[in-house]
Amino acid sequence: MQIRTRLTLQFTVLVSTIVLLSFLAIYFFTQQFTDQDFSRRLRERAITSAILLIKVDQVDTVLLKIIDRAKRDNLYRESIRVYDETGKEIYMSGDTAKISISQVLFDRVRSEGELELHYKEFTVAGIPFTDRGKEYIIIAFAEDVIGYNRLIDLRRLLTGLFVILMAIVSISGWVYSGRALRPIQRIMNDVENISPQDLSNRLERSPHPDEMGKLINIFNNLLTRIENAFQLQKMFVSNVSHELKNPLTNITSQLEVTLLNERTVKEYQETIESVLEDIKSLNHLSNSLLDLARLTRSSDSFTMSKVRLDEILWETREVVSLIDPSYAISVTILEMPEDESKLYVNGNPYLLKTAFQNVIENACKFSMDGKASVSLTCRSQDFIIEVTDRGPGIEKKDLENVFQPFFRTDATSKIRGYGVGLSLSQRIISIHKGSISIDSTPGEGTRIKIVLKSA
Repeated sequence: MQIRTRLTLQFTVLVSTIVLLSFLAIYFFTQQFTDQDFSRRLRERAITSAILLIKVDQVDTVLLKIIDRAKRDNLYRESIRVYDETGKEIYMSGDTAKISISQVLFDRVRSEGELELHYKEFTVAGIPFTDRGKEYIIIAFAEDVIGYNRLIDLRRLLTGLFVILMAIVSISGWVYSGRALRPIQRIMNDVENISPQDLSNRLERSPHPDEMGKLINIFNNLLTRIENAFQLQKMFVSNVSHELKNPLTNITSQLEVTLLNERTVKEYQETIESVLEDIKSLNHLSNSLLDLARLTRSSDSFTMSKVRLDEILWETREVVSLIDPSYAISVTILEMPEDESKLYVNGNPYLLKTAFQNVIENACKFSMDGKASVSLTCRSQDFIIEVTDRGPGIEKKDLENVFQPFFRTDATSKIRGYGVGLSLSQRIISIHKGSISIDSTPGEGTRIKIVLKSA
């Protein structure tokens, strides 16, 4: 069932329920008012007749019957009977309706006072009356034909109105649900025009800041993120292909040149060493890409434990020094806490070493003198690690892209590398609920700041 049909049915059922309850309430209160009004009129006529008969000496039963017949507001099949204290009937008006009056009714009137009841189609009123020490009982009954006919007319009117209103409500619900769903239909048409080959299209923005307008904005933002992801993926594939092509081409060309002529043992050895160097580069690149892919999957879980941060930095310093003996790394601990337990963070030792190694190795690699300075500031809630170099620096326009995989600035394009290290480090730091930022001045150097929470 379509949403428009479902909304129309729900709207119709809701309104019909409200209208039906309203009509039932109108009929119920009208019926109550009609019954009360008829009972009041019957009681007033009964009491008036009793007063004329008992209190006015000049009026006897014959004259009272004449007066009752002369009245124009007589009730249909009305009968008024007056009984004395012995139960003897002393007056009766109207002989068209016959109802037997039982002793039980007299006893109830004497004990309970005025009462009203319904017998068949009649409304019966029992009224005790006292005059000059004598007790009388008035029994009056009549049939409310006018009220009954009015209630029948009211039922027919309300039934007809209900049917007409339901037809109007159904048509109105169908029309207005169509108007309400028109923006959704427009969104569906716009979405169908978006293809993976062209993600530049966007949904037409709504001029109204309602839920539909917010939905369009959210969807457009999602399209922007998807488009950026596609572009990054294309750039990633292109960069990977380029980075893999260079060492493979070097390996192929060196082997082909070597095979052209007989070589000395030394020449073969040099060729093998050169090829081995290229293979190591490929291996390093593939490992970095695998680590980056594994860290990108949020479903992966890593074993976390309490790790002493200063020991991680010293171990990382030793690893980077082994990569190239010309690298000079100084590690300084600022604000060293007296309690050694405050030097711990919750983290994965291998991942933290990888992150720090990439940052420190980059600092040494791009520094003009191969030196890098590492400082650790211990605070009560977190740790600040700063790595500073004396390299060429990074232009301001390139700072926002340095964490993108394979991105390299013009100043560092001639230095051996792949542009994966910082991306990997950023992902590792984010997994540890930390932050990493870069501050650089062209021609002076770069400072990378890492903040990690204390355990």
